[in-house]
Amino acid sequence: MATELEGNVKLQRFIQLLSDLNHETVAALRTGDTQILRQMNDTVDEMYAIQSVGTEDAYTAIEEEMQIIYQNFNAIATMMNTNESIFVDNATSVAVKKFLHNIFEATVSIVHKYGLA
Repeated sequence: MATELEGNVKLQRFIQLLSDLNHETVAALRTGDTQILRQMNDTVDEMYAIQSVGTEDAYTAIEEEMQIIYQNFNAIATMMNTNESIFVDNATSVAVKKFLHNIFEATVSIVHKYGLA
């Protein structure tokens, strides 16, 4: 990628958000705590705000992974909002875990594309 990280505050913020999302995803998978999804929503929203308008290689080269993140997080929100109980049922839990795994894999792919791992 031809984008410079040094001095690029927006890209540095995006990478911090990427790290945050990765940690939030792992925490949600480990604990099953659905409250983490609220944090994830804020993180994904801010990532979208940066990436969707970015024209540099650092943003265009990860379009596919970001679409996976957006679509899977939207699917999680839909599953949680349509759950008819205050408790998460087994089918919802299994689906949310699958969506979280997809998000995790997309974040790891971006980390590799950025050469951070």
